[in-house]
Amino acid sequence: MGFYREGLILSLLVQCATALFLGVMAPEMPDRNQSTIDFPKLPADFREMAKKLMITCFMKGYRVPVMNNSLNSSYAQKQNQMMESPISMFQELLSSLPPPFSILRSNQSNETAEEQGRAWNIAEKMQNVTNMGHMIELMRNTTDSPQCFMRAFMAPLSWIAIMQNGTDLKKEDLTELLWVAKPFLETMPPSSFVLPAFSQSSHLAEMMKVFSEVFSILSEEQRNEIIGWVKERVAQNEFNCSLKAPVSSILPFKPLEKPIMSNGSSVKPVTMMMSRPGPEAIDHPAMNAVRTCPPGLLWLKARMLPMMGPFLSRLPLEEVKTIPKEQLCEFFRTPDFSPSFQNVRGIQPALGRTLFQRLKQECSSSDNFTQYMDRLGSLACFFDGALSLNLNLSRKLLSQIDACKNPEIDKVKRQLVQNILEKDNGSSNPEMLRSLGSSVSVLPLSWLSRFTPEDMSNTLSSLSQAKWSPAQAKTLAQKLLEAAKNISGEKLLSLGSMVRGVASDVLKNVKAKGLLGNEALKNMSEKMSSLQRTALLEAFRRDVNASELVKGLPDSLLSSLSLSTLENADLSSVDQLQGRGWTPAQSAFLLKKILGNTINLGELRKLGQAVQGVTCEMIEKINQTDALDMAQTLDKSCVWLSRVQIRCAAQKLFASLEKQRPGYFSDIKNTELQAIPALLLIYLPVEKIQNLSDAVCPAFMEKMKQVNLSSLPNSSPARYALTRRAIGCMKGNASVLSAADVLTLGPLVCELDPAWISSLNPAALNSTLQALASCQYIQQQNRENLFRLLTGTYGDPAYWSEEDMRALGPLLLLNDTAVEKLPSKSWLKSYLSDLMDSLPSQPGVPPPKEFRSWLDLSALRRKLFELKTSSTIQSRRKREVAVSLTVVSTLEPTLNYIEDLKQGNVYWTPIQFNRMTVQTFKDAVPTLGEINNYSTEQLAALRAKTVEAWGSVSKLNESQITQLGCICQSLSAEELGNLSIASLDTLEILTTCNFTQAQRTAIWQAFEKVTRVSVAGLGRLEMVGLGQFICGLQTAQVDQLNSTSFREAVEAVGRASCLLDVRERLKEKAAAAFGKPETWTEAQVSVLGNIIAGLSTVELGRLNSTVMPFIQPSAIPLIPLDRLAALSVSQLKALGPDNAAMVTEAQRAGLRVDQRAALDEAVGLKTARAELPTVNSSTNPSGLVPLPLKAGAAVESMTGCALLMQAIVLMLLRYIL
Repeated sequence: MGFYREGLILSLLVQCATALFLGVMAPEMPDRNQSTIDFPKLPADFREMAKKLMITCFMKGYRVPVMNNSLNSSYAQKQNQMMESPISMFQELLSSLPPPFSILRSNQSNETAEEQGRAWNIAEKMQNVTNMGHMIELMRNTTDSPQCFMRAFMAPLSWIAIMQNGTDLKKEDLTELLWVAKPFLETMPPSSFVLPAFSQSSHLAEMMKVFSEVFSILSEEQRNEIIGWVKERVAQNEFNCSLKAPVSSILPFKPLEKPIMSNGSSVKPVTMMMSRPGPEAIDHPAMNAVRTCPPGLLWLKARMLPMMGPFLSRLPLEEVKTIPKEQLCEFFRTPDFSPSFQNVRGIQPALGRTLFQRLKQECSSSDNFTQYMDRLGSLACFFDGALSLNLNLSRKLLSQIDACKNPEIDKVKRQLVQNILEKDNGSSNPEMLRSLGSSVSVLPLSWLSRFTPEDMSNTLSSLSQAKWSPAQAKTLAQKLLEAAKNISGEKLLSLGSMVRGVASDVLKNVKAKGLLGNEALKNMSEKMSSLQRTALLEAFRRDVNASELVKGLPDSLLSSLSLSTLENADLSSVDQLQGRGWTPAQSAFLLKKILGNTINLGELRKLGQAVQGVTCEMIEKINQTDALDMAQTLDKSCVWLSRVQIRCAAQKLFASLEKQRPGYFSDIKNTELQAIPALLLIYLPVEKIQNLSDAVCPAFMEKMKQVNLSSLPNSSPARYALTRRAIGCMKGNASVLSAADVLTLGPLVCELDPAWISSLNPAALNSTLQALASCQYIQQQNRENLFRLLTGTYGDPAYWSEEDMRALGPLLLLNDTAVEKLPSKSWLKSYLSDLMDSLPSQPGVPPPKEFRSWLDLSALRRKLFELKTSSTIQSRRKREVAVSLTVVSTLEPTLNYIEDLKQGNVYWTPIQFNRMTVQTFKDAVPTLGEINNYSTEQLAALRAKTVEAWGSVSKLNESQITQLGCICQSLSAEELGNLSIASLDTLEILTTCNFTQAQRTAIWQAFEKVTRVSVAGLGRLEMVGLGQFICGLQTAQVDQLNSTSFREAVEAVGRASCLLDVRERLKEKAAAAFGKPETWTEAQVSVLGNIIAGLSTVELGRLNSTVMPFIQPSAIPLIPLDRLAALSVSQLKALGPDNAAMVTEAQRAGLRVDQRAALDEAVGLKTARAELPTVNSSTNPSGLVPLPLKAGAAVESMTGCALLMQAIVLMLLRYIL
């Protein structure tokens, strides 16, 4: 009996001990009426995500609260002992925020200390928070400051909770979680954007409501993903089918299998939550059992249209065309239509015009459609027939199209303004200005000069929002400021976009008070020129020290700070670099100053844009076991990485993986390949790409959808190897592949051989050709055969329909004459305008051949010129295919033509320029003056027109010189030397033009003569303002430049491409400022720019290899042949892809065989063997990557601890009893 009693007592004691232990971890019982959503498991980068959002609250001016020690209570300590608690991390993150600026922000929170204290009494309540719902309730009951920080902390957790719970969430819980998650959605990068799997209609509506609220912040990629996600949900719910055909040609695998671990911790702790999974990861588990939807699914019914909201503006054109008329018109008449298109920017012109025409023709009669103008929102941008509107409707439409950006909108604005000016004869100037709003910017200078300062002051709000040319802004600013030399910060801010016309002489006297730390400074400085920003910084530097200056500047001004200023600023931690817009040179300088030549993972994660300063040396020194984490961290900053950084990171990663397991890529697993960023995977050595096993095809193909091939040279062997391996992953020969199969190649479609494409079945062939129309580069050797295949499939482009042209149009650029031969059709001009607007803008300095897009736009520009200038004649002769050359030659450039053509004005013939009226020339000269590539004959005609309009060129005033811009290239050196140029702002406008050395010297001498400035007296502002004209100094004058001012202005001086003798003297100045060239750092080499090309043979040979990638690409072609040949093989290899590709054929010819091989390797053209270091057995004897924990290991561990506690208590009681 005694034994039984002791056993019973013992059992009770054990159970009590176990209950006490588990009780520590068990949350308090929640309120019955409160949500019971548990906190989700934290992702690895949660701290980083939450802190980024909390810094946003800080930057908005909310006070960082000082919390009491409640969270350090025994409760929090116990939480930390057992598991990572989100709540206990809150105070830690608060304390890590940077100290506030000493300059008061304009929107600083005005909460009193008492209110703050009262609000933060919730800290004690936070001890008892047991789930997400409880925390959200506390947040809603707090004031703005604490709520902002709490919401920032909880936003990532809320989104993860939505992702993890999906279908199980109640609608009210989803609504609460979405409210909290909104700040996270606003900042989530496209690479991390994954959508939940639920399908309930009510849930879908709630999600779309929030997505519509953040629509303007989302990227185009994210918007398209949301549309596809909604469409898939609707297809499953309402049509019991799936839009995603199963990819049967690729071996299946488990996409949710946990990835490997690196350095003892899982790479992706949350199961693929914060990375982009394959389709299977986000679709319903039973997806494969659902039939594939038929083409042309009519899913856009009346219920869906208002739910889509602004996302309607991003629908494919074909889907907009197939919305049932009844459904569309019903939606048009509801209150939901107008908000769906209110202030929606970036609508594709073809879609906007189609939707507008459908509403006009199908939902009302043409006669009464104008009564619906208020409802159109951004669709008003596509209004046609503006000339037929009366005065009131013209004013109404003008106010609605204020923010439009589509290609033809300036022409519409000019038509409306012309309507108003012609039909409104009774309004005063102030009334006229008010009615025109910001569209007043379409008026020529002759009109703007009529307005008085009083007229302009009364309409400052609209004038300050308009987009002005430099000449217009200068005219208006001079009127408003009335020759004032000192203006207040408030007055300067009130000018808005007209600030572009404020003289740098005025800006250099502005006070920092009222500007520095003001949010409006960012918008204003973005509209300034480089010289204006420099002048403003010169003013600020007089009022505040370097540290306060760095803290208070917006990114638009921060990038103009010199290295000397940064050297004097108190910047000693990478935490101070986060969220700032540093340049590559500034980044390199600051990282060297703060970190030296090494960096760890924690520091790497904090860099933001400063990642541009990470050197290959830093990457190489990262621990081998951290290489994969390093690669994934850099992948998140891919937008700021250079090609050389990407390649160095790839080489480091591949070598580290091979060290951990010899032959890593010969038997790599799907999960291991998934963990490697696509950004780096394309740098895998060719033989390793070829030898990848079929087992990893699913992961490889998923990666290929994500690659950006632009980081590889156009002739890289890796392009071919990746394409062949991807094709090898697809079962069967080309003829049996479906369209979906081929499109799994992603960007590799652009590398396909036309012969292979031609063997596809018709459906796959059509979809492949349409996919090729989006390619940024097509191999030169494929172009002729591809164009032949295109015309063989679709026929002569002259007979293509509008639909075919919109699907395949860019491929016409494969043939030099195809665009030229297109006959004029009613829709062709609008399509080619849309095409031109959609293509990436061409850089001012063409990139090297190996990194150049294949698109040659000269034929397209020429065709657009013909269509725009012959539209009037064509309307009279609709049946004619083309206008005869005789008729075209008689065309006269009018103001409307010139403003519509912009850069296309370069196609006017000299005869046509001669026919231009003097008044047209005077009104259009600022636009004509922006073109810097006129022929000699065109310049002669424009010079003659200048003399006809203003008389002798020697009598030109500075305002006229500014308007002429690059037409000044037509003046002789003698004529330029006699010009009256007294303003640095005039020189800055002229510095974009292509002047000869004699002309540059003459312009410098004209400025020197008028201003009577001495070379020794040139300060930083003057050196920046001189631009290319600093090359006009005599070599002896270069020696007289002030060394301190030169050091401050060296980055601007280094952009000029001077003759060799001047570069050599500038190099001597640089050596005096920065020391001997062999001691120059990466940052110094970067800011020196083209001055590097002035180094001697010996000096070039002594440059440290680590600085070679930081040489500006523009400097490479300027290095004399014999001097470039002095570079060692290691220096040439270190140049990096961009610099090595800039070496000219003439320079290359002067190199040895081993130097040319080194250059090819630097570009990325050599099929180099992977030089993998041997495994260090002492570090990792097996060379294997550690295996991951099984799913649910945390729970198993806690259960194990409880059992261990039971055993310990049993043992103790045994001795006690």
